[in-house]
Amino acid sequence: MASATRDIGPVLSRPASRPIMRVAGMVGICLLLAGCATQRGDAIISNDDQQTRDVMSQAIELVATRYIDPVGREQIVVNALDGLSAIDPNIRIGMTPDEIILGYNGKTVRNLALPDADSEEQDTLLWTELTLKGVGIYRVYSPDLRHADALSVQSALVSGSIKNLDRYSRYEGPNQAETARTRRDGYIGVGVRLIGGDGYPVIKKVHDDSPAAKAGLDIGDQLISVNGVNLYNRTAAYASDLLHGEEGTRVTIEINGADSQVITPIEIMRERVISRTVFTEIRDNVLIARIASFNSATAQSLGDEILKADLFPGGLRGVILDLRGNRGGLLQQGVEVADLFIAGGPIANTRSRVMAARHIFKANPEDLTRGAPLVVLIDGRTASSAELVAAALQDRNRAVLIGSTSFGKGSVQAINDLSNKGTLTFTWSQMTAPSGYTFDRIGLFPSICTTASGIAPNDQIRSALAHRDDMVAIMTKWRKLDYQNEKARQDLRNVCPARQGIDENDIDIALELIKNLPGYKDLAQLPINEIADTFASQ
Repeated sequence: MASATRDIGPVLSRPASRPIMRVAGMVGICLLLAGCATQRGDAIISNDDQQTRDVMSQAIELVATRYIDPVGREQIVVNALDGLSAIDPNIRIGMTPDEIILGYNGKTVRNLALPDADSEEQDTLLWTELTLKGVGIYRVYSPDLRHADALSVQSALVSGSIKNLDRYSRYEGPNQAETARTRRDGYIGVGVRLIGGDGYPVIKKVHDDSPAAKAGLDIGDQLISVNGVNLYNRTAAYASDLLHGEEGTRVTIEINGADSQVITPIEIMRERVISRTVFTEIRDNVLIARIASFNSATAQSLGDEILKADLFPGGLRGVILDLRGNRGGLLQQGVEVADLFIAGGPIANTRSRVMAARHIFKANPEDLTRGAPLVVLIDGRTASSAELVAAALQDRNRAVLIGSTSFGKGSVQAINDLSNKGTLTFTWSQMTAPSGYTFDRIGLFPSICTTASGIAPNDQIRSALAHRDDMVAIMTKWRKLDYQNEKARQDLRNVCPARQGIDENDIDIALELIKNLPGYKDLAQLPINEIADTFASQ
């Protein structure tokens, strides 16, 4: 079966492998609420639900072979069937070493024999058919399930199959998945967002550097027609579909400007439109770049901004990389952003039981800024790929981190396309910083902690320099931490508690630090060498 897999930002935790166990609080071999019901015919799933069969086959195989911790196919199937309770809460599932117990409305309605232990590694279709048999039986008893459409059943089954893995594994149906794809990779169109209602659709947003922006379209303009199709009283979705098409093709629209009563025809060429994630300004020849998230255009956009800033009179004095509030995104883009500032050597590793998920990321020989002072701003919402960037730059003595303890999301998810156009996303590896430590569940510790507010920038810098040895000691403990030790982890995080919300003082501190070159170098060059091998067994 074909599925496309890609890495995205890290996730929070790794559960231990689970033993075979009863689900949903059932006790004993059958549900003993009102006795065991008479078994009925199997009522297998209809041929119209072949897509459900295909989707479940993919889900079972993907989770069994690629999830970061081993998960038995029997547990996946039990969890999937238990997921049907999202459609009908009367559905209850139990399990013994030999059987799956199907319960409905307080009674056991059927016991399904598990395949022989030797069958677990055989064709996944064996386990898929067992799942569909359970669905068919439940359709006999459950009106809600009988009336549920195929996509709802697929959502319940796939969501159930992963619900006990970790908090960041998830299933997205076709519509949600398409929205997420657009957020990551953009879409082919003209670059406007519309709102509908009575009358003609109105432009709500024009994407920067899009064909629509180049054509002069503006917020508030009415969209009268697309390729001759009148849009009066048409929905925004209908109009948007007409604007989409193949890259490089032309579309003719009619616009009634917000401040005009004249209808103007405009021909626009469709292009790939990707949401802007990099926002910049220049202060005192210092580039301040805020990265909101990591999509497929982030690294290229940041690189372009660095090159433009270097052309300013006096050149590029330094860079402030603002990753506060950045929840992550595409892993590879995080790697490429870090690569802009590092001249060769390691960026990050990913460790996994799955060979395809093991990566050693190394930087190209060129530092695009030629070693210009670099400060990275982080806070309690900095997570995932954003933490990868900050960890790599801190570990390589390339940047000073300012702010608060970050989120601590250092495992990697894979996005898998399913045959129903939905996606199954789950954890398949864990990251380490260049020096070998994992920041999963502990986050990153800044060189200058700004959790306490109201302190003048220069006073913050002087305090950090005066307590440099104490900071190094904390960072050494941070990197040697047994991340399974919850109390020790929380005690360290409380040294500089995670903060949410943007504090403009962070940028002021960063600007002052870049001006103070000896102080900057002292805080950037931290002798942190003792690193625990948290993946010795892998």
